[in-house]
Amino acid sequence: MDDDSRHHYTDTDSSVQDKMSTASPEQLPRPWYKGALDEAKFLLATKEGLVGDYDYAYLLTPDIYPFNKKFKGRAQPFFGIDDRIPLLLTLLLGIQHALAMIGGVVSPPLLVAGAAGANLSDADISYLISASLILSGVFSLFQIIRIPLFGGLYLGTGMLTVVGEAFAIVPVAQGFFRTEYAAGRCPSNAAGDRLPCPAAYGKLLGTTSLVMVFQIALSLIRPRTLKRMFPNLVTGMVVVCIGMSLVSSGIKSWAGGAGPCMARPDSGFFAACPNTAAPHPHPWGHPAFLGLGFSVYATILITELWGSPLLRNGSVALGLLVGASIAGATGYIDTSAISAAPAGTFLWTTTFPLGLAPSLVLPLVACCITTLVSCLGDVVATADVSDVDPATVDTRIQGGLTADALWSVLSPLCTTTPTVCFAQNVGVIALTNCASRRAGYACCFFLVLAGVAARFGAAVVALPDAVIGGMTTFLFTSIVTSGLRILAKVRWTRRSRFIATATLVFGLSDLVAPDWALYLLPPGGGAGLQGLKDGVGIVVRTSYCIVAFVGVFLNAVLPEEPEAERRVSLSLSDGRRED
Repeated sequence: MDDDSRHHYTDTDSSVQDKMSTASPEQLPRPWYKGALDEAKFLLATKEGLVGDYDYAYLLTPDIYPFNKKFKGRAQPFFGIDDRIPLLLTLLLGIQHALAMIGGVVSPPLLVAGAAGANLSDADISYLISASLILSGVFSLFQIIRIPLFGGLYLGTGMLTVVGEAFAIVPVAQGFFRTEYAAGRCPSNAAGDRLPCPAAYGKLLGTTSLVMVFQIALSLIRPRTLKRMFPNLVTGMVVVCIGMSLVSSGIKSWAGGAGPCMARPDSGFFAACPNTAAPHPHPWGHPAFLGLGFSVYATILITELWGSPLLRNGSVALGLLVGASIAGATGYIDTSAISAAPAGTFLWTTTFPLGLAPSLVLPLVACCITTLVSCLGDVVATADVSDVDPATVDTRIQGGLTADALWSVLSPLCTTTPTVCFAQNVGVIALTNCASRRAGYACCFFLVLAGVAARFGAAVVALPDAVIGGMTTFLFTSIVTSGLRILAKVRWTRRSRFIATATLVFGLSDLVAPDWALYLLPPGGGAGLQGLKDGVGIVVRTSYCIVAFVGVFLNAVLPEEPEAERRVSLSLSDGRRED
């Protein structure tokens, strides 16, 4: 694009007021709606505005010789956050960003509200998927816009930053629901099978909204201070433990489901997965289920190896589509629920009774810390690939963290769990060389559209657990690799190795023997005392929560090594890394 075809904006201009006070009527700025009308005419009525001169073949050409021959080593033009890009490119990149997010947006509702969580009805889960998509689009829009507040504070990053439901809430929620069922506060039938528990889900929402106010306070701390409080060593271990605990849920679904059918009873309603009334039920772990999940995994691999740039960034969504197509063709999908779903939906068409659960407070504090630090890293990475002015990065971090915390307070009031900045879109920006916020606006539009179309959510719920498991297991393993990438930046001294060892004693114990601390605190006492006991139990048995608390504590109390000892430690390590 030529320089004169770009829009460049600045946050401040000290001379604007003086110019406006002395300007003639002809020199005053035009009303915004006239500028918007002119922009619409440019985008829709001119070739430059409609398609421009971008090489669209690059986005659509598979990475297979000889088709890719002319694109080897070619550098695509870079578009900054405020650059004007053609309408067709805006829509294509918007779809690309939305596809990169779809898997991550729909997975948390499936896990939190599904058989391993609150065990809600298919209709409720379908609604929660739609609500998650709608809120992801709306909240991402405000992140991208960046609203000035007061005292130099902002709401939003002003970059192509997108948000979705946080995976960190899933282990906490599942641990809470297990406690509620075990205590009899959630219903079960005579055979001990779990029944839907919307009351517990409402407690999760109410408590989360209240505790996440703490995250707003944390977001106002200077980024450098936050990094000292929560260094890469602690953050990396927490992210690894989140991913590893989620992989367990994903692989159970891949094998047929995470419900009672996992026990492979000889008879009864759950003698096959997900139950004997489902289309083509099989015992848990049946080769047919493993094959369905593998079709998703194989599609992701093939797309990454030979797909075009447009498809590679949507490889997870494409894998889900291929798996769904195979499942539909072989009769594993009951389409009656899809046909019965309304044509459209929106927020609050289904509601849950809000409540408070004291046992959730401590685990949710750990969740606050995790999502805050995760968002900080994602905003820094987005600023890096977007080539923004380094002088504005700190304010963009503050705006992103504050917005993310505010969305986490509001999301539960809109019936979904808290949100966090997504990292997938950083890769899309880097691959396409387009950081324009216009692509982000298009992405938000497509996410809201998918959410309002209620049958999209119903179609996701109707998919066999094996197809969902193939997708989620891949996504959750990518969380583990993200944590390992963070740990690779750590300077491994004797101190850091000791902190990691002492912390992972508990984190790894939770992963390999989840019930090791089940009887740590005996039941009994008043309601308040029992709530405290339940909260401590959830923290101890949720690997990343105990890792977060122990890691932060040890990092704060263990003194730094003397410089001489530190040099010896570094010389014995595999390589020098930055904290």
